Amino acid sequence: MMNSLDLAYVNRLAPYKVWTKEGRDYLIETSRGQIFVIGFMDDYSIWQTGAYQFTINNQSHRPSPLDYKLRETILLLIEAFFKANPDILLYICETGDGKQAMRSRLFIRWFNTYSHRDAYILETAEVMEGETKNFAALIVQKSNPRLTEIVSEFRETISILTNKPE
Repeated sequence: MMNSLDLAYVNRLAPYKVWTKEGRDYLIETSRGQIFVIGFMDDYSIWQTGAYQFTINNQSHRPSPLDYKLRETILLLIEAFFKANPDILLYICETGDGKQAMRSRLFIRWFNTYSHRDAYILETAEVMEGETKNFAALIVQKSNPRLTEIVSEFRETISILTNKPE
């Protein structure tokens, strides 16, 4: 079971206020009035336990210009996740509007600007599912005692999904 994030810590440092809905969804309202829902859900796609899928959902469905305050707030939520849960985080880009490649590039760019980036491994992958290209990322702390095994299992799973017979 996922431990709750320390919102007092996040809100002390984040440029945008964060609040929670049902303990696993964290909401952010931008200066332009857009609402983003940041979710953490159990994920059993590769590991039996200790893996969570991380989602970013623009609930307003309005384009969001590059917003460094949103980036900083989301990165603080990821940091708070790992402070409370020394586990595995999987980021899967939403595909409903065909903009998943752009979302993946943006998230990677955001993560690469993160001041504590060196504490984590970010492993990215692309997998075709029918006509849709899916983008995923593995985020795990370098201090995780199972780091080598986790990265290996992720790569193996991506390889199987990439090379599956038609």
